Amino acid sequence: MKKNVLLCGALLISLLLVGCESKKEGSATASQSSNSDTSVAAKKQSITYLNKDYQVNIPTKKIVTASIEAMEDAAALGVKPLGAVTVGGEIPHYLSSALGSEIVNVGDKFGPNVEVMTSLQPDVILGSTKFDESVTKNLEKIAPTINVSHQSSTWKENLSLLGKLSGKEEKAQSLVSDYEKELMKTKKTHAAISDLSVVILRVRGGELCLYGSQVYYNPMLYDELGFKKPETIDKVKGQETISIEQFAKINPDIVFVQFAADENKGHESFIKELKANPIWKSMTATKKNKVYFDVVDGGYQGGTYLSKAKMLEQLNKKVLK
Repeated sequence: MKKNVLLCGALLISLLLVGCESKKEGSATASQSSNSDTSVAAKKQSITYLNKDYQVNIPTKKIVTASIEAMEDAAALGVKPLGAVTVGGEIPHYLSSALGSEIVNVGDKFGPNVEVMTSLQPDVILGSTKFDESVTKNLEKIAPTINVSHQSSTWKENLSLLGKLSGKEEKAQSLVSDYEKELMKTKKTHAAISDLSVVILRVRGGELCLYGSQVYYNPMLYDELGFKKPETIDKVKGQETISIEQFAKINPDIVFVQFAADENKGHESFIKELKANPIWKSMTATKKNKVYFDVVDGGYQGGTYLSKAKMLEQLNKKVLK
């Protein structure tokens, strides 16, 4: 009997030791895997973006985002750029928390400060297709510069670009997949969307701005979700201002009005005056309480993953409920 007790005790101790060793080994494997995700040695590689090749150190954390579109992609991917551009002298408030407190202000979005950019010694600069050629040439003297498209149709390519540069390509692919699943779910749940006409307006410099079919949120609203598109939208090239009288003639079922304070300095009372306008009050959407002011933050660019995902979330919560 005593012999059996001793044998059982020895066996129990052996099992405990094996268990401990297995746990240590698992921890080491997880650690190695984690490290491999973040410490892959950067090396100069060719990367293709919108049919143009660039030579860049990949993967890298030394990225400057000199366009709002790239900043939105960085926020979505959890990338902390060395520096970023500003609007009205400030990092857009809806992005500042996600981009981190240590990010350096590299100047205005239309003309970044070259000296500040140089001091950061970036591996790559993500500029904007809105840049003048002279701005791009100056940035290229500092580091390889890739001008990120501001067209809504390139949102996947934009997100994938930053994913590859930062070593977060799988996360970029996952975000695109999640968005597309949620989009399909929304269309299936709200099949009547195709019967509703919609227009999104953006207030800039105290004027109502209308966008063409391939700009801002319009590809998402019309092509992806299937809202009815007023004929006027196809006649708009890029961005055009429109008077209240002209807009009332379009008279859509649903209206979105986006207003960012930093784009409308000196016109702070614009929305209050718009709501009081008798022509505005006569429109179908106003009478049916289907005008939505800043359904998402007015600063979002519209044609990025982050803008689209946030808009889809708010459409389901506030508009298609």
